[in-house]
Amino acid sequence: MPVAPPIPAGPPSPAHHTLGRNLPVAIAVGVALAALFLGTLFLHPVAFLTFIAAMVTLGLLELDRAFRSRELRPVTPVALGAGLLLVFGTYASGSSAQSVVLALVVVGAGAWAVVRRGGETPLRGLSLTCLMVLWVPFLASYIGLLLARPQGEWFVMATVALTVSSDIGAFAIGSRFGRHKLAPSVSPAKSWEGFFGGLGTALLLAVLVTANVPGFTVITALALAVGVCVAATVGDLAESMVKRDLGVKDLGGLLPGHGGIMERADAIIFALPAAHLLLLALGS
Repeated sequence: MPVAPPIPAGPPSPAHHTLGRNLPVAIAVGVALAALFLGTLFLHPVAFLTFIAAMVTLGLLELDRAFRSRELRPVTPVALGAGLLLVFGTYASGSSAQSVVLALVVVGAGAWAVVRRGGETPLRGLSLTCLMVLWVPFLASYIGLLLARPQGEWFVMATVALTVSSDIGAFAIGSRFGRHKLAPSVSPAKSWEGFFGGLGTALLLAVLVTANVPGFTVITALALAVGVCVAATVGDLAESMVKRDLGVKDLGGLLPGHGGIMERADAIIFALPAAHLLLLALGS
């Protein structure tokens, strides 16, 4: 599961912006994550997938802690096992591996509930387990389908770069010109102005991608920019909705100056399946 640089969802208050984050530390951590991401991506598929599997595992553990802080108990061992199978299996065997693993999750979580939970009502735990698997490793596993393409490293890098550029544009425009709320009940800081600023930034990068990245046509790059921007926004809002429901500010605190893994990956993991499906639809 790739990790994006720290881009706030909307215009923060001055106090939060200046006091809530150690900017030099945040930049250093972001640079280190970017170096790990790009270094393993162009080193070897196994190295890259191992990095992604580690991020997926950490993301699942963040969700587990957040859920348990509210007395919600998913079957996390099943989710962790599914995460490893999805990340490596999807790259090795394609989308068929996704179907098999999801079926195993339902069977495994059900069996775990019967053996370990006794007379407890299992529905909540089973539902949370399925949510964890679908949200984190299932969506993240689409990176394996992108990577398995000819010149797949470039498709992965372009998808992540478009997502990050969309975040940057949304923050820059939204913090300065944001007036009309995008989803006030979920994320009051997000604005339509920010969304279109992010879209414009992604479209601009798409033009550069067409000129410099092998395998991209103008139509492919522009379609990816639009699809990735929309999916990334949905991903960001989805995480905001979960955090609001749980009553937490961040799902984790592993990354100094950033929050948790999920704070950095929420947009990207939604962008990955969007990119894959768009490429299939365009015959690319």
